[in-house]
Amino acid sequence: MALKSIFVPFFEEKSAETAFRAAAALAKESKAHISAVHVRSRPVPATTVYFPLGGVSTEFTESFQQAEEKLADGLKALFGKLCTEIGAGVVSLEEHKDDHGATASWSEGEGDVLVEYALKATAHDLSVLAAAGDDANPMEESVAESLLFQSGRPVLLTPASGLAAAPQKIVVAWNGSQEAARAVAASLSVLQDAETVTVISVRKADDPFINTDEITAYLRLHGVEAARQKVEVQDNENATARLDEEIRQEKPDLLVMGAYSHSRWREAVLGGFTRHMIHEAKMPVFMMR
Repeated sequence: MALKSIFVPFFEEKSAETAFRAAAALAKESKAHISAVHVRSRPVPATTVYFPLGGVSTEFTESFQQAEEKLADGLKALFGKLCTEIGAGVVSLEEHKDDHGATASWSEGEGDVLVEYALKATAHDLSVLAAAGDDANPMEESVAESLLFQSGRPVLLTPASGLAAAPQKIVVAWNGSQEAARAVAASLSVLQDAETVTVISVRKADDPFINTDEITAYLRLHGVEAARQKVEVQDNENATARLDEEIRQEKPDLLVMGAYSHSRWREAVLGGFTRHMIHEAKMPVFMMR
C-alpha cells in the first residue's frame, strides 16, 4: 500500500523544517498529502495561579497565551515558506488527488500536546519527525515516544542531515519480534521502491534462532529482493553495539526496525536500541511499535 497521507507535527521551527522536508521527499514519490499540525498548549487557568501576597494574577496566563500565539504564527509562516520552496499545493486532505502531486495542509488545535498529536496521527499512513539529537529539547523525544506508542502508526525519524529523496538503499533490522514484523509490513511500499534491501539479524549463540529466510521470502512475494546478513556475536560482545556497527557499515539511506521488543518501562530504565536510535540516529529510521 502506497503512502498517501503523511503527518508532521509542528511544535518547534528547526525540527519542523527537518521533518517537513523529509516528508516532502516521500510525498513527491507517492503523490501524497502532508498534514502539518500545530497543537497549542492550554494556558493555566488564572484562578489557579496564586502568589504569596494573596490574590490572583492573570499575568502568567496572558504572557503564556502571547508566547503560544507568537509560536503558532511563526510555525504557520514556516509552513507557507516550505510549501512554496518544494512546490507543494496547499489543499485540504479531503481535496487531495493524485494529479495534484504532493500537497499539504495546515491546521491548529489546542489541548494536551502529546495526546492530540497522537490522535491526529492515527488517521495517517506515517508520521515524520526530526530525530532527537544532542541539542534536542525534551519535547522532541516526548512527541516521538507518544507517536510511537499511542498512534498505532509507523514513525519516520530523520536526523538533521534530512532525507533529500525517496530512500534507495534500505537496511531492515530483524529480530523476529512482532514490532519488527509490523515495521516491515508498514514499510512495504518504501521497500518496493528501493534499489537494494538488506535484512540484518544479530544474535548471541545461546539466544533463540532468528529465521531470516522466512522474512526475505515474504518480501520476495511482495516484489522485494532482499539480501540476508546473519551475525553471531560472542558472549562478551554487546549485541546492540554490534548491530549498530553492522548497520552503519552498510551506510543505508533508511533503517527499518521495530520499536522496543519488551516492556516500555524496562527499556526506559535500562536503555535500548530504540532509545539509542531516537537520540543518536545518523540516518533516517522507520519505526513501528
